[in-house]
Amino acid sequence: MDFDLSIWAVRGPYILQGLWLTLALVAGVLAISTPLALAVGLALEARSRWLRAPATVLSWMVRGVPPLIILFIAYYVLPIVLDLRLESLTAAIAGFVVYNTFILGEVVSAGLRAVPKGQHEAIAAAGLPMTRSLRRIVLPQAMPSIIPPYVSYSMDMVKGTALAGAIGVTELVTRANQAIVATNRPFEILLGVAIIYGVIDAMLIAVQMWSERRWDHQGHVSP
Repeated sequence: MDFDLSIWAVRGPYILQGLWLTLALVAGVLAISTPLALAVGLALEARSRWLRAPATVLSWMVRGVPPLIILFIAYYVLPIVLDLRLESLTAAIAGFVVYNTFILGEVVSAGLRAVPKGQHEAIAAAGLPMTRSLRRIVLPQAMPSIIPPYVSYSMDMVKGTALAGAIGVTELVTRANQAIVATNRPFEILLGVAIIYGVIDAMLIAVQMWSERRWDHQGHVSP
C-alpha cells in the first residue's frame, strides 16, 4: 500500500475549515451550557423539592435521549411545532447545549455534594448570603471534584460534534469524509484527523492539569 501524505497539501485547507467550525461549535456550546449547568446543578441540590424534583426529572429525561435525536428535534421538529426554522449550525448549538447542560449539571451536582457537610452548616450558622458563600466557599472546594469530569465530557463533546454532520454542519469529520470520497485516500486523511483530535485532547488535558493545580490549594476558603 502506497502512503502519500501530500494529499493534505491539496485537501488539508478544506478539511481544516471543518476544524475551525468544530472548535467554534464546541466553544459556543460550552460557553452557553456551563453557566446553565451551574444553575441545573444548584437546582439538583436545592433544599426545595419544587426546584429539585423538576430538575431531576428533566435531567433524567434529557440524559436518556441520544444527542443525535436531540439534534434532529432541534433541526426538524422545531420548525413544525414552533414554526421556528434554525440554520444547521444554530440547531447543532441548541441541541448540544440542551444535552450538555444536563450532563454537566450532574457534574456540578456531584461536585457540590463533595463539599464537606460541615462547610454548609458553617455557612448557615454565619448567615452568609448564598451568592457570596457559593462564590467564596462552596465552589472553590467543589472545583477539584468538578474539573476532571468536566474536561472529560468536554473531550467527548469535541468528538461528538461529528454528529452535527447529520443535520448539515460541515465540521471536521464531515469534510474529512468528503475528502475521502473525492480522493479515495482514507488512510492518510483519517490518520491526519486522528492526530488533530489527539492534539485537541492533549490541550484539554493540559488545561485540566493546570486547573487542578489552580484549585487544589484552595482548601477551606474563608468568607
